[in-house]
Amino acid sequence: MGLSTYDLSLWEISRRALRSEKLRFSFERKTKIDLQKLSNAISDSAPSIIIEMEKDEKITGDQIIIRNNGKIIGLISQSEPRDTDCLWIPNEINKFWNDFEKRVLHLVEAGYPGCIGCGGPGSNNEWNEEQNRIEFRELRTK
Repeated sequence: MGLSTYDLSLWEISRRALRSEKLRFSFERKTKIDLQKLSNAISDSAPSIIIEMEKDEKITGDQIIIRNNGKIIGLISQSEPRDTDCLWIPNEINKFWNDFEKRVLHLVEAGYPGCIGCGGPGSNNEWNEEQNRIEFRELRTK
């Protein structure tokens, strides 16, 4: 049995985050995310990755916006973004964050992004965001 659409998306956004030069996570102030814990764990293994935290009060509802150098690379939200360069994961944000931390730390411990063959499931395939969204839409209508 293959991995779910959610799992494959989670691996992809984790790889994108670790290949980023300057990450910024934006989420509502009341969201309970310990970004410092993740940042410290990554820094211990990969000091070249810089993570900034921004609790943006303009962000409302259950969503996390992930940026690299100002460009949105991921959106965890029930609302689908228009930009297909942005990886969309329609999931509950606390579940996403717990899963995201685990995947990121797994990849860092394996030596990603500076290793060969350690990028986790789907790493050898080109990401197809349009197909990803089709699959998520189908799941939502079931």
